[in-house]
Amino acid sequence: MIRYIVLLAVLTLSSFGLQVYGSADDYDQRLYQAFVSGNMADWEKVLDEFEALATKSPTAANRFKLLHAQYGYIGYLLGVNQTAKAKQLIEKAEKQANILAGISTYQSTAKAMQAALLAYRISISPYKAPFLGPKSALLIDEALAINPTNYYALIEKGNARHYAPAIVGGSPTEAVELYRKAIELIEKEYPTSKPKTWWYINTYTQMGLAAQKAGNKNLAKKIYQTILTMEPNYKWVKEELLPKV
Repeated sequence: MIRYIVLLAVLTLSSFGLQVYGSADDYDQRLYQAFVSGNMADWEKVLDEFEALATKSPTAANRFKLLHAQYGYIGYLLGVNQTAKAKQLIEKAEKQANILAGISTYQSTAKAMQAALLAYRISISPYKAPFLGPKSALLIDEALAINPTNYYALIEKGNARHYAPAIVGGSPTEAVELYRKAIELIEKEYPTSKPKTWWYINTYTQMGLAAQKAGNKNLAKKIYQTILTMEPNYKWVKEELLPKV
């Protein structure tokens, strides 16, 4: 399952991209369905389409779409121990993140993504943690300094608190609150309904996992039940997380 997926949002494609490759809503729905069903074959297809789109029309929005799909798929690859393939994709994703970091409107989010990609590298090579860990933390701080309400950066800070050992600042209790704050900010952009995006429902899932890790099983159970009211067919929560809490 996609346990390592952390963050990212969905931006609108250019009109050229929409005409040639389909609508942004279609892509978002396909990624969402791939996530909740655990079927990553379609995710990889969308990734290939995004790469073709970004090559033909390398706008910032299209680059972010590609980075979004790459990041999600890297998480899946790490979850199924396809490390070599994950490394190759991390390098590609870092190129996109580095380009976006030079664009003022994407700078905060790009820094959060750079931090997340470093965290992926640490998960592959834990011995690099003393060197890459501080760099990742600094990038998150820089992202939040640019935009304190950037929920991508808040999610990444939550991930850092969630998965880091206590000796280097890990705190699942703090992670729960960071995820909660990010969720509230995301929901403000969807005032009429809950967003049907993989990164939103995954943030909710990570909040449940962090609550469980902190020893608050009642809260974790409540979070998982809330998730299933939003998406009854979410396989990971329905078949694994809620039954085992």
